Amino acid sequence: MRWVLFYLLFSAVLPANAVTVVDNAGYQVTLDSPPMRIVSFAPHITEILFELGVGDRVVATVDYSDHPEAAKKIPRLGSAFSVSVESVVALEPDIVFAWATGGNQKAVAQIRALGIPVYTNEAGTLSGVADSIQRIGLLVGAAEQGKNLASEFKLGLIDIAAAKPLERKRIFFQISDAQLYTVNHEHLLGQGLALCHADNVFGSLPIPVPIVSFESVVAADPQVIVISVPDPDYVSPWEARWQSLGWQGRIRRIEASLITRPSFRMLEGLKILCQTVNG
Repeated sequence: MRWVLFYLLFSAVLPANAVTVVDNAGYQVTLDSPPMRIVSFAPHITEILFELGVGDRVVATVDYSDHPEAAKKIPRLGSAFSVSVESVVALEPDIVFAWATGGNQKAVAQIRALGIPVYTNEAGTLSGVADSIQRIGLLVGAAEQGKNLASEFKLGLIDIAAAKPLERKRIFFQISDAQLYTVNHEHLLGQGLALCHADNVFGSLPIPVPIVSFESVVAADPQVIVISVPDPDYVSPWEARWQSLGWQGRIRRIEASLITRPSFRMLEGLKILCQTVNG
């Protein structure tokens, strides 16, 4: 009974159009009305806001927020890992959307302490990407669009999983040139490889983004090497080493932004990933 009374009292003090959403960090975020001044701390969140039709309300974002084209015109506050709290406060945002994996957690805590609403996003699963879109849609006054996009995303995952290849292939997914970083089964990209019915040769490693050695890749003898690249014409310096093993026919490339940003656009990226892996 006490909880019922508390809920009634809490509801009574909120404006009729108020919306409350619990973010991925467990914080309860309440807005009295749809936000008109939004700050985004991550490229994928910026994409989601445009996908929801509220990109014109984003007053600032961070480096690499380059999709869609209109996002390139939004002022930058820094990177997904470092922003100026003073610059954020000066913009008087109605809400800040942050990325849990980003390195801005100290800034996020300071901004939240100042009373500015902060929604922290982190999609731990592919279906969680759809949930993120729907929750953010609720907060920005685009509930119907968010619901529709989330439903389309989840149905798209089902369609991708239903397209089984004739042969399961052993895959090495390379996400870095400086060192050989890859992903395990738990990482979103690892989940994507599983969705494509591919066997990730380093999927069982305990770290989501492990570093592996050249020798360990050779020993794993993958049938396909997928290299994430910043643009389609980019050639990784590692390609020459893989080719020196006679693996020319095993090398594939995929544009990183298509599959590393957990926005609605990732659905198209997953389709391309499966074509790349199984083609």
